[in-house]
Amino acid sequence: MLAPGERRTGSVDVDGHRVAVEVRGAEGAGERAGAPGGQPPLLLVNGVGGGRSLWEPLRAHLPPGTATIAYDAPGCGASEPARGLLSVRGHARVAAAALAWAGARRADVLGFSFGGMVAQQLALDAPGSVRRLVLVATGLGVGSVPGSPLAYALLAAPRMADPQWLRSAAPWVFGGRIARAGRDAARHAAHFAEPVHPPSYVGQLQAALGWSSLPWLGRLRQPTLVVAGDEDPLVPACNARLLAALIPSARAHVVRGGGHLALVDSPEEVAPVLTRFLTAAAPERVGAGRA
Repeated sequence: MLAPGERRTGSVDVDGHRVAVEVRGAEGAGERAGAPGGQPPLLLVNGVGGGRSLWEPLRAHLPPGTATIAYDAPGCGASEPARGLLSVRGHARVAAAALAWAGARRADVLGFSFGGMVAQQLALDAPGSVRRLVLVATGLGVGSVPGSPLAYALLAAPRMADPQWLRSAAPWVFGGRIARAGRDAARHAAHFAEPVHPPSYVGQLQAALGWSSLPWLGRLRQPTLVVAGDEDPLVPACNARLLAALIPSARAHVVRGGGHLALVDSPEEVAPVLTRFLTAAAPERVGAGRA
């Protein structure tokens, strides 16, 4: 990886897609080529249409020097548009390629929203690449408890083409503290206002609709932390408890008053929970519960 505070950006070709990747380093970050052992980097897997700036509030509350790997999904941010429909498994291949580009053999993986589905798929398809799994504001796809029809309808609208519309719709789409933030909602919504290729955005939504981890969640062996806001209109918090009950070594943490963007509006609560989970010497087998 890199020295504390340094960053490296570049791109990798995956299934014909040119994907932008960013690495922020930490001296002594383990699980990379030529340096076994130690704390592995944290691979960040974003939600539908999300840009890399989404991670800034969380990064600001992580221990100094935490090594992270982030990328823009095809059609998002600085990455080239998706060429046709990319499945959740295809998105997992993109995540694996970003990890390899960074020179890491293994990572802790944090998936947010749609990225949580991708992270689950990566943990199944490449279990040796995932040390610990963090699932935030996500579900198990088909079989999840559905959220608000209004939030779904707004999410499916062309928000990427109209930042003003996004600012006005944010309280109903994301809920939680953003719904109560008034003018500050625009600041939070800005994390989703990076360039997005409309067909790629729709493709991510379509991929999520046809996917489910329900048949194989019990096969995941990575220690897992599931985080949810109890005021999330898109993915109700009961889905976090369901995931934690179905994944053998998992626990759930519910952010009181948090919405879909608890990572952004409540990083001061989420980051310490995340850090304790990732730095614990040997996470014990746990069931669903609140941290």
